[in-house]
Amino acid sequence: MLRSLKLAAAVTAFTLVATPVFAQDEPEEPRTTYSVTMFEFAEDADENRWLEVIETYINPAREAAGMSPQAIHWVMMNPDYDIIVVAEEPDGMATFDSHAPASRMAFVEALTEMVGGEEQLGALREEMDAMVEDSMTLYTHTHP
Repeated sequence: MLRSLKLAAAVTAFTLVATPVFAQDEPEEPRTTYSVTMFEFAEDADENRWLEVIETYINPAREAAGMSPQAIHWVMMNPDYDIIVVAEEPDGMATFDSHAPASRMAFVEALTEMVGGEEQLGALREEMDAMVEDSMTLYTHTHP
């Protein structure tokens, strides 16, 4: 019994020491939010064309809209997905508070202009969609 009380006292003392009071008064550091999208290409997909669209249109449109380019990662040991695209969400978690965040609208406007109009944008979307068998997007953010 005495041994249990000593252990409980030691754990309590450690917990109090491990939680500095002054840390609660510091302002919270900003977080960076990312979308992580995993793609499985369709069997007949032209992966080089998919990458060409990302490099020729998507990333330049993101940069024109004041966003950082997407980072592309090839998946080596996962049977479910071929490629992962990581993109910073410039509005952070506020991205989810709106159906039309300003950054997304600026990106769509820049992309529409780069491809030559809304009709061409629709055709490009159809082309890209046809190359993808399956995809999944996760959202995450940094913890300072």
